[in-house]
Amino acid sequence: MGKSKYNIGDVYLVNFPFDEINKSKIRPAIIIDPSHIAILCIYVTSKDKENPFSIEIADWQQAGLASESWARIDRVVPIDEYNIIKRLGTLSNNDFQKITALYQEKANGKYHEFSLLAFKNTNGEFLQIYDPRWKCWLFPYFRTEENNKAAADKFASDLIGDKVFTQYVTSSIHCKFSVSDQVYKVYDHKLYKLTLDPAPEHMQKKEFQIDDTKYRWMSFSEMENDDEIMEKNEEIVAFIKKNCN
Repeated sequence: MGKSKYNIGDVYLVNFPFDEINKSKIRPAIIIDPSHIAILCIYVTSKDKENPFSIEIADWQQAGLASESWARIDRVVPIDEYNIIKRLGTLSNNDFQKITALYQEKANGKYHEFSLLAFKNTNGEFLQIYDPRWKCWLFPYFRTEENNKAAADKFASDLIGDKVFTQYVTSSIHCKFSVSDQVYKVYDHKLYKLTLDPAPEHMQKKEFQIDDTKYRWMSFSEMENDDEIMEKNEEIVAFIKKNCN
C-alpha cells in the first residue's frame, strides 16, 4: 500500500460498524493507524463518558465535533475507504498525545497495577499522604503484588504500628495522567478499606508526620475543594467516594 492520504489524529465522519451483523451507524471516528488496507478508527461518542476507556476530547471544536465528545479507545475497528464519508477536523496536540498514548497502552494490555488504601477515622475523614512527586495529597498506595491482600494488611499494620486486617472492596480501570512520568497511562487499581475506631494516638492529629512522610486527615469535601487534588487525582477521589463513603 502506498502513502496514505489519511493522517493519525484526523477525525472523519464514517459509517461505523457495530457488533450486530450488517449493522452500522454514521458517526465520527479518529484515524489511529492509516497503514492498514482497512484503516483503523477509534469510535467517538457523546455518551458513555463513565466508561473507563472513554477519553475526553477536550478540544472537540477543533476536531470538528458538534458537542462534547469522548474517544472509546476500547472500540477500534478497521474501516474501508468506501465507508469514510468526509473529514471533520483534527485532534489538538494535547488530545492527540493523550489518546494515542492511552490507545497504545490499551492495545498492548499494559496496565499499571497499584493498590489504594482508604483509612477512615471516626470523624468520617480519610487518610492522605503527601506525595512530593505529585506535589499534592493522595490516598496511600503501593504497587500491587501477587499475594496482594497480605501486602495490604502489612502496609496498614506497619503504618498503624499494630496488626490489622484490611477489607478488599473492588477494583477499577482508570485512564489518567502520570505526573511523575509526564505521560498518560492505563491504571488497574485495587481498593482496600479500614476504619480506625479510634485511630492510634500517633495518628489522631489533623496533620502528622511519620519519619519523613507527611499525613493528613481530609473529608471528601476538603479534597473536592483542593485544586491540586482535583487536577491530578479527581478520578480516584470519585472512585473511593463511591465505594467507601
